[in-house]
Amino acid sequence: MRHDLSNPSLLAGGIALTLAALVGIELLPARTMDLAAPGAANGPYLVTANGRQDSSTVRWLDAGRLRLLCNYPSPQPYMGCGLTFVLTDKDPTRGRDLSLFDTIELDLDYQGPAPFVRLAIRNFDPRFAKLEDANSARFHSVNLRPRDIDRPVMVDLSELTVPEWWIHQYDLAREYNRPSLENANSLSIDLPFLQPGQTHEMQLRRLVLKGQWIGRDRVYLGILCGWLLGASFVVLRGWGQLRQSNNRQQREIDALTVRTRQLRIEQEQLRRLATIDELTGVLNRRGLEQALDDLEEAACGMTLVLLDVDHFKRVNDRHGHDCGDEVLKRVAAVVAANLRGSDVFGRWGGEEFLIACQGTRVRDAARLAEKMRERVRQSEIGLAGGVRIAVTASFGVALAPPGGSAADALKRADAALYRAKEAGRNRVETDRTLQSDSPTTV
Repeated sequence: MRHDLSNPSLLAGGIALTLAALVGIELLPARTMDLAAPGAANGPYLVTANGRQDSSTVRWLDAGRLRLLCNYPSPQPYMGCGLTFVLTDKDPTRGRDLSLFDTIELDLDYQGPAPFVRLAIRNFDPRFAKLEDANSARFHSVNLRPRDIDRPVMVDLSELTVPEWWIHQYDLAREYNRPSLENANSLSIDLPFLQPGQTHEMQLRRLVLKGQWIGRDRVYLGILCGWLLGASFVVLRGWGQLRQSNNRQQREIDALTVRTRQLRIEQEQLRRLATIDELTGVLNRRGLEQALDDLEEAACGMTLVLLDVDHFKRVNDRHGHDCGDEVLKRVAAVVAANLRGSDVFGRWGGEEFLIACQGTRVRDAARLAEKMRERVRQSEIGLAGGVRIAVTASFGVALAPPGGSAADALKRADAALYRAKEAGRNRVETDRTLQSDSPTTV
């Protein structure tokens, strides 16, 4: 069974497939749509005050190079200019799904006094958009200052938002005002608010949408699912082998005398009573004292973390001692699962637990205590009827330097724990008398 659970060839194969998937997602060419390429979209068309392409105020300087000029000699009801790519074909209600892309690579040369250039995408939503009203397609835009585009720039599509003027103009339900690019019918680059007499030149060199063919989150989810399935298969197979082995062993155990079984039970009980806390399965006070004596004799120093479950008496009074026992077992399990192999952990008494860290600086132990505090805070105890209760703990940290007394450090850790309780509980307090992290402090 042990060989099956740690089969090196299966493990190596899983690691190889995982690395191949991770490398593949990085090497896979990006999904692209070059709107400036011929035939990629309809247009581009000039954005003019009256919508006519033969306007003298907005004209092409070089249509092949997508270079245009804007100059309004006199005020107009709408004085804007730019260019628009139409993303629909025969059916004007069906555009392109730009939610498949993440960014837009924009290389735009702009010369003029406008404070910003606007990048905008309209999305036709048949729930409210109407063909006779071009503005009814949901508007998304981002304003780019000239200094933002003095060189090629990558614009995240998440930067485009629905502006307030569009929201107020159509006064739709809130869910209709959320950004959505699943049916984009046009993309424009324009200067929306110009002044008479100003001259503006613009040349679009590059406009490419980019995205992943397969999202990283899907790849990571697939890897996770694959490992979970593999682990489940190994566990089930091991369980089957274990069951067969247990059946064979059971027949052998049945042949033993009743006296032998009783002696083994008593021996196990005595061993656990000696150093193991029966309720939580961690070291009891006697076991901890033995471990502290060993650390003290080694004279390499230790850091002690004393923790106490907050409001434990209230838990017993409100929910009963069975629930209190579950709280102690849960706290012990949470702490034990997050310790290093060299750390010593056990139940000091009642609702108090003790962690002894060999060769650990005070600040490292304080960080460990903070980690444990957060893990305990995140745990909950489930009761009958679906009721769940939150659990927190307070921590006191103290240092026993090389050659120092563990008993003295325990007193200082207890004093720090008392300060944590007095300060509101669910917190970590460090001994104030010896916190130096000098070279002599471990």
